[in-house]
Amino acid sequence: MPALVAGVTLGARRWGPRVGGWLTALPLVAGPTLFFLAMEQGDVFAGAAALSTLVGLIAVAAFGVAYGWVAVGRAWPASLVIGWGAFVAATVLLQSARWTPLVASLATVAAFAVATRVLPAAREPAVPPAAPAWDLPLRMLGTLAVVLTVTHVADRLGPRWSGALTPFPVALAVLLVFAHAQQGAPAAIRLLHGFFPAMWGFGLFVLVVALAMVPLGPWLAFLLALLGQLTVHALVLWRMLR
Repeated sequence: MPALVAGVTLGARRWGPRVGGWLTALPLVAGPTLFFLAMEQGDVFAGAAALSTLVGLIAVAAFGVAYGWVAVGRAWPASLVIGWGAFVAATVLLQSARWTPLVASLATVAAFAVATRVLPAAREPAVPPAAPAWDLPLRMLGTLAVVLTVTHVADRLGPRWSGALTPFPVALAVLLVFAHAQQGAPAAIRLLHGFFPAMWGFGLFVLVVALAMVPLGPWLAFLLALLGQLTVHALVLWRMLR
């Protein structure tokens, strides 16, 4: 997982923040975390956690919108704190209700469609400076720390809250903070403009895992989920390049 985040970071440096956002919408953390939950806690646990993860993506949309608007006038620390606060508040509110896969998937699609519309306008970022040597290792360590924490406490949290914390925006937060600090708010906002449309594929990935985990088992469920997600992801990239 740290290697995947490193790859996304290098891709964002090579092709810009918008493509970096598109890459960040891959299930870099949630996918492996759900797979580890299936291996350690069983298929039923992982399927229930995946449904909570699908609902939790709405909170990710709240995080992105909050970060984007605060970044217009504030530095990255304030943007990150308020963004994470929006994620936590949305997660607590969302997990207080009972969700079916159909309602959760429709709500997730609607959340990212609205989030894309209400983001601040994307402007061209400044020319990025050379990244310091500690940049990439720090991003990788931050990702690893969150994944290990979620999988370690999963048996205490249960499937509902394990799944709710699985989409915690660690990879997105790391990329936003570094883009914001090194290139300014326009780079972070452009990253979000590439991230939100691609999250529809992420939502499809989690939905397939939630529905297929128990009847098909983890290996086939994750294979089908990846195929669906990559197909949507490719279509989003094609539209973005057009």
